[in-house]
Amino acid sequence: MSGYNYEEDSPLANKSNIPEKSFLESLSDDGLLEYIAGLSQEQGEDHGEQYSRGDYFHDKQKRQEKQDREFRERYGNGSELFSGISIYVNGFTKPGRLQLHEMVVANGGKFVHFLSCKGRVSHIIASNLPLKKRVELASYKICRPEWIVDSIEEGKLLPWQDYALLSDQDEIQPKLPQTAIVSCKHPDFLKQFFSKSRLHHLSNWKSDLRAEFCERFLEKPLRIPGKSEVVTVFHIDFDCFFASVSAAANGFDIHAEPIVVCHGTKNSDIASCNYEARRYGIRNGMWVGTAVRMMPRGKKLVRLGYDFEQFELMSKRFYQILHDSQFELVLPISIDEAVCVTGYLTHSECELICRGIRENVSNVTNGCTVSIGCGGSLVLARLALKRSKPDGYQIVDCDGLDDVFWSHLKIEDLPGVGHSLACKISEYSYPPIGNLLELRQMAQDSLRRCVGEKMGNKIYLAVRGKDDEESCKMIYEPRQFFQRKSLSIDINWGIRFDTIYEIDEFIDRCTQYLIDKLRELDKKTSQLTLKIMKRSKDEAIEPPKYLGMGKCDPVARSTRLGVPTDEFGVIATEIKSTFRSLCCPPRELRGIAIQFNKLEKTASNQAKLPFVDAKIYQNLPSDVKSEIGRELNKRSINIRRTAPKRINSYQEQFIQELPTQIRGEVENEIHITNKVNKTKFDEIKEQVAKRQNEKVNAKSHFLGENTILLPIKFQNQTNFKKIIQLVMNWVDGTIRSQGPHEKDLRLFEKYLQRLSDTNRLPLVLRICKLISVKLELRSEFFSHCNGFQEWEKVLLQMILPKLNKNKHTFQTVRKLDIDFDT
Repeated sequence: MSGYNYEEDSPLANKSNIPEKSFLESLSDDGLLEYIAGLSQEQGEDHGEQYSRGDYFHDKQKRQEKQDREFRERYGNGSELFSGISIYVNGFTKPGRLQLHEMVVANGGKFVHFLSCKGRVSHIIASNLPLKKRVELASYKICRPEWIVDSIEEGKLLPWQDYALLSDQDEIQPKLPQTAIVSCKHPDFLKQFFSKSRLHHLSNWKSDLRAEFCERFLEKPLRIPGKSEVVTVFHIDFDCFFASVSAAANGFDIHAEPIVVCHGTKNSDIASCNYEARRYGIRNGMWVGTAVRMMPRGKKLVRLGYDFEQFELMSKRFYQILHDSQFELVLPISIDEAVCVTGYLTHSECELICRGIRENVSNVTNGCTVSIGCGGSLVLARLALKRSKPDGYQIVDCDGLDDVFWSHLKIEDLPGVGHSLACKISEYSYPPIGNLLELRQMAQDSLRRCVGEKMGNKIYLAVRGKDDEESCKMIYEPRQFFQRKSLSIDINWGIRFDTIYEIDEFIDRCTQYLIDKLRELDKKTSQLTLKIMKRSKDEAIEPPKYLGMGKCDPVARSTRLGVPTDEFGVIATEIKSTFRSLCCPPRELRGIAIQFNKLEKTASNQAKLPFVDAKIYQNLPSDVKSEIGRELNKRSINIRRTAPKRINSYQEQFIQELPTQIRGEVENEIHITNKVNKTKFDEIKEQVAKRQNEKVNAKSHFLGENTILLPIKFQNQTNFKKIIQLVMNWVDGTIRSQGPHEKDLRLFEKYLQRLSDTNRLPLVLRICKLISVKLELRSEFFSHCNGFQEWEKVLLQMILPKLNKNKHTFQTVRKLDIDFDT
């Protein structure tokens, strides 16, 4: 073809080995000034003061069309390859925008510099489009820049469909509908978010399976093995469940082609990938764009969409097979994983069951495979499952385990041990621990010091094929183990707010959704947890993933409600006040999660006591108030004053001046703000005031009858000064005789013990010192008397042991280092 060639004809092309110059650098001084004048936005001389923005773009378009005609006359050769085609370039492309401009214009096409309205262009050239523009430009013909280059090389206009950008998705990959709601401010955002959320479906399926197990337990009590019985545990798990089911539903060979399941392209997360894809380093959670770049040349990555109906159908078939296999217990772990328990079985019987289950699952799921681990405990079955994957089964026995079995397992293969914990254990000793065989050599005390007592005991038992007490509850207390203990909602995509009032509305919708679920379960909650994701300081405002979270700092706070409730107003107000206490600017919020903890069954026989608000009663007409009061007393209906909202007189006056339409909203906002202030600043003030009062009243117990503490009597006396005088007279009266009477001593000892129990140790110390001084003064004259020796015995064997026993309390309160010796 003798048409336009960029390398030969373009004024921007580099035709020699000299360094390339830009278009502006190639202009002379006069040419540059003329070019600037032509592009100038100041058109005052031609249009005067009425020159508008529309006039500017109109003139700009005319100038660009004139420049294109001059370019075609100078470099074109009459080619009409792109005649009747108008092209707009979006974003970065290769070749670049200027090169594509020259190619299109030189071959008879029209180049549009800005997309001012729909319908102006016939084709859009782009190498990549974000999700938002994919939705906006879905009706356009969008193709890659190679369409222009290849058409010029072939000398004919090639079909644009072969270069369509959106066809980069597989045909079975579902596209985001044009009516998709992507704004979290929309009332139907939650409904659509959950309809597309894989994790939401998984969570619902898991909770439904566990609820069904509890219902089966109630309808027909299942046989639960005793803790002394020998059991056989089967741990059964699908091999890459989502990828296998999607591949079977769409006619792909799961063993031959690399397959991933995801929502979209580029920045979409991979939910599941088959083992063929894992051979190339692809993993779950990876971005699709990263996975595509990891594929070798000539190998195509198959991307399949979510088919929730097929997932649910195959899961039901899977569990039906397990229920038909006559296991004593079928414990649901997730939609594609279960633990089955039965009595003691021989090795051959276990093999027969494993083969039967694998064959039946393959038949009813169109070729999907499961792996099975079998052992005498939960942990052995789990480790055997790790060894059997993919598409296999392994049967192990605690007595028949050898070093080969343990040496092929990594620390991360243990249940409950993640990557960070495995690294901590591995680096605890030298040389680093690499497998479970080496971990078996580690002492139990070393494990406890490394990861804590509870986890250390669990790992120590696990590497010996035994279950810890917490894990055993799944088998021996399954009903309590699978009961629902919490209810939550977690939104981590699409969260973009401008004001606190938009967040309040979103919290209201989330709370109402959770309360509806809570009432379906016939339960109430007594503890709330709010977790938010706040954009990190060094993170871009908009992350690479469209409306994703990006890098965030998690912040969480829990609050107790005193009594279980399912009241919307109580819960929503508490969550809003908690959010305000976290001090997160609305524009920085990227994710929000609300969790209801400590769920309790609703008491059906608990009736609320009726009452009438005192404010309503006082507003009744005076002529009927007394009659209504008698009727209320007859029916045992109380007149109760409700707790007023903390609004001062100035705020109340301000509210009364507001229009009635917004009065309630403002009053509610003031109530929430006051609640936040009370939970933070007022609590600190109360604690400071309490400490100050403690300092003031530190010696109040010396004030006799004015003491703030409960009085302790001795011989019917509560005044400590009078009690001291009574004890001193008692010592003086008995020191020269046979000493104090045994019954009197028992009463005195009880008095001292009560002083010690109520942390009034300084009083005991004062009594001790006074008796000691009294004996020292009388020792010269009465040391030979029995009474003197008896009082010394009281001092040494009764009073001093009480002081030494409770000296830590005295040291803590008085900040003194005291030891009471003889």
